[in-house]
Amino acid sequence: MSFKTGVRVSEGLVALEEAPTRLAEALDQVCVRWAEAAGAVALTVPPLLPVADLARLDVYQNFPQLALVSSALDVSEAGTGTIGQEAAAGAFAPGSLRAAGLALPSSACYGVYLHHRGGQVPAGGKLVTLLGQCFRNEDHFDALRRLKAFRMREVVALGTPDQVTAHLDHSARFLDALADALGLPLERRAASDPFYDRAGDRATFQQIVSVKHEYVYQDMAIASVNIHHTFFGERCAISLPDGGPVSTSCVGFGVERWLHALGTHFDGDWDRARAAVEKAGESLV
Repeated sequence: MSFKTGVRVSEGLVALEEAPTRLAEALDQVCVRWAEAAGAVALTVPPLLPVADLARLDVYQNFPQLALVSSALDVSEAGTGTIGQEAAAGAFAPGSLRAAGLALPSSACYGVYLHHRGGQVPAGGKLVTLLGQCFRNEDHFDALRRLKAFRMREVVALGTPDQVTAHLDHSARFLDALADALGLPLERRAASDPFYDRAGDRATFQQIVSVKHEYVYQDMAIASVNIHHTFFGERCAISLPDGGPVSTSCVGFGVERWLHALGTHFDGDWDRARAAVEKAGESLV
């Protein structure tokens, strides 16, 4: 059986039939149970975020080529006839669109920091988990490995440097244990962090302090652990009880990339992969 069975991908957009859908749900449940056992609370953030808010996080300075935005049709300016013709042709021209003030976020955790903007975390810190839809205008697409729209399960820590570092250590142990329980060969690699500018002082800082590690299956990152220090705390004015900015860290699981890895590892047998995930979950939580 090909692992592509039950998966349809076109122009970076994926549809999953029942078997891979159930596998994705089983994997996510394992991650959620682990997160909740660690004290994480669930959060749902909007699928669209204001461009101005993301600009405060340097999103459009660091990776403008990945950005996707949302616009409304300017019916009064273009007219229904033109809009109908353009729709039938497959794309709306710039003159038919209003200014785009909303964005499709490229990372799930942006919404977490914006949600906590101007707030204060308790002395024990805060742990949040969410399943976010992410969007990236990649230069090419490759089945489940590289998509325009994909899901990311994240567990985000907000607190002191020690608290967010402890979250990363806990996350790394979970990833190692999950991979071991599944028999999935993952390699941990240091990587550059997309939240930091690749030029100037932050690039120098990045060379000194490790800020991101990826967990790689056959040259494909399927999970990562990231520490952002006080970057988001400062940009979003999220404070500790003493008034200082919070530090943050997160662990992210790329759902569709995990499906690719599990489908490959279990020779396309989605049911066998799901049984292995469920068994692993029982042993880990």
